[in-house]
Amino acid sequence: MTELTAAAQEANGHQKFHFTREMMRGNAYRKYEKAINAIWNPRDLDYSQDIEDWARIPEDRREALLGLTVRFFAGEQAVAENLVPMIEAAWALSRFDWLMYLSTFVMEECKHAEFFAVWHERVAGILEPDELAPYFLEREKTVDPTGRFELKEVVHEGIPRYAGELTAAVHGGDREEIERAFLRFATLYNGHVEGVLTMPSYEIVVDTCAAWNALPALSAGYHRILSDEGRHITFGTSAVRELIAAHPDWEQLVHDVFDEFRGTIVGLVEYQKAVPELDLQKYQVGKVRHYRNRCREMGVTPDETLVDQILDPSIDFVVGVTAG
Repeated sequence: MTELTAAAQEANGHQKFHFTREMMRGNAYRKYEKAINAIWNPRDLDYSQDIEDWARIPEDRREALLGLTVRFFAGEQAVAENLVPMIEAAWALSRFDWLMYLSTFVMEECKHAEFFAVWHERVAGILEPDELAPYFLEREKTVDPTGRFELKEVVHEGIPRYAGELTAAVHGGDREEIERAFLRFATLYNGHVEGVLTMPSYEIVVDTCAAWNALPALSAGYHRILSDEGRHITFGTSAVRELIAAHPDWEQLVHDVFDEFRGTIVGLVEYQKAVPELDLQKYQVGKVRHYRNRCREMGVTPDETLVDQILDPSIDFVVGVTAG
């Protein structure tokens, strides 16, 4: 047993009560309250109009949309199963307020995955892995022909790797290393993936439903997911801000995380091109807005070079992307 976990267990034995007035006035506890009050059930949505709309949508449009929704379906499952290290870290750091909020966080990510399961099964008629796989866009086939940027699979490779580092830090028992690994994981998960990459991407699906005047349940589900994600993002960015306040030199860790996966948010990634009638530059501008907001929330200075690259129309490196 590590020194930290032994100490934590001993502390828990003596400190049986974690609630304080200060904790219940805190940011994480308020997010817990909001999450409890905002619980929604994917099975309560009415999918009947989506089923009718799906029958009249041309096959090429169906495939284009499934290129987005199937990737989100896989992504929600991936992030849900990588949240356990955050809970372990909250326990190791004796942050009961974080633990309470994270209990809703895990539930919501699983609920988002359930929404996609229900929608794909009831509307598109696909649910089994072999039915979904043909529509999953493989990011390793995305390349930058100029060689300037490396495209990495941030959700299905980056997040699990950072989660493993956080778990290793918890098991190692050094408090500062746990805090450092938590900052890196929250920066990637909440700051980069949820906070910059996926927010405009969710908007793409909402805008597609509006442009087609179709699929109201899909749109409603995405709106509810966006509301949940807003709490996830600001929980993570607030935690990062708190950790940087205690360790000011750790601001560079935030920039290092964004830099490792720079290519993922700089160019137009494959699912942004799935619906050709949309204004793609709108979503690049959205990325910049979200990036600046995340930096403000984390208390770090934005990387203006990254901003310029996101807005540079010449950086467009989706080549040879295929599904299945």
